[in-house]
Amino acid sequence: MRRPMLLLCALAIAAPAAAQEWPSAPEYDVLLTSYAIRPQVLKLKAGEPVKLRFVNNSNEPHRFAAAAFFARAELRGRDRDLVRHGQVAVPALAERTVALVPKAGRYAMSGAPLAQRLLGMHGRIVVE
Repeated sequence: MRRPMLLLCALAIAAPAAAQEWPSAPEYDVLLTSYAIRPQVLKLKAGEPVKLRFVNNSNEPHRFAAAAFFARAELRGRDRDLVRHGQVAVPALAERTVALVPKAGRYAMSGAPLAQRLLGMHGRIVVE
């Protein structure tokens, strides 16, 4: 009986601290339009869990791309499938929420494909 209890305690201690903080993590809206990402500069705190809610208010699907940012961040387990190849696909008139713990750095963010970036759908993520 003691071994299972010890194992459960060890697993609870080994679980990432951030996993326990997802429900209370602050949520930030990232608005995706056909020609912009708002805010254009997204400022986050390193090591603190956040939820990023990507809101697409246009009639066209959009992809939010930030490959380096997502590669370095610790993503909530169930949200890993939402981020593919450093991008989050958001259907028309829909939203997707990704919870993560960002790492310090400056990262490029943009819409995908290239045409959207050229029309102004780009910005920066600053994590300090």
